[in-house]
Amino acid sequence: QVGDVVVYTQPTCSYAEYTAVATSAVVPVPKGVDLEIAVAAMGIQGMTAHYLVSDAPAGLIQAGEWCLIYSVASGTGQWAAQMAKLKGYKVIGTTSKSKTAPSCCDAVISLDKAPGQTYSDYTSVDIVQKVMEITNQTGVQLILDGVGQATVDISIACLARRGILVSFGNASGAVPPFSLLKLLPKSAFVTRPKLNDYIATRAERQRRCQEILEWIQQDK
Repeated sequence: QVGDVVVYTQPTCSYAEYTAVATSAVVPVPKGVDLEIAVAAMGIQGMTAHYLVSDAPAGLIQAGEWCLIYSVASGTGQWAAQMAKLKGYKVIGTTSKSKTAPSCCDAVISLDKAPGQTYSDYTSVDIVQKVMEITNQTGVQLILDGVGQATVDISIACLARRGILVSFGNASGAVPPFSLLKLLPKSAFVTRPKLNDYIATRAERQRRCQEILEWIQQDK
């Protein structure tokens, strides 16, 4: 309606003082939600975290089970960790020693920073051993991996039986081709999604953003 406070996201013209936007692209902001927070929620990081936690795992993780989130102190990582807790998952996060992981994490694996890189040194700690210790040798049901090349083998080794690796980024380089037989020992799953396919329709985009805004409104 005229006068409603709304937010939107689009790849061009977003820095203009005034922008003409189709009504199908906007989402109403609930009362009590700060506009700046609402904009962040509908941005790439908030929406990405939502589909990674809610839809990309394809129902292969249930409340009470473990998930592993790399770079949990990053923008997307912090959103994802909080959303995972709202879903009832137990969260293990990795982060460099110079950063602080979200307080919602059940366990944190601290890593050295890779020399000359923007990402952590994933060989500085035996992540597989740490994950198995934390999960009582079960492994994790879900992994959100935005690192890519440096962590794919670690991720597969950390999975529980019939767990799923959601590879959504290439911070250390693209994941190289590998044999599907690597997944056989645990009947594991791997998916490589992108945000656009999870906000492809107005209804899905609205549903996704509104759920995030409702969580914020309810101070979750």
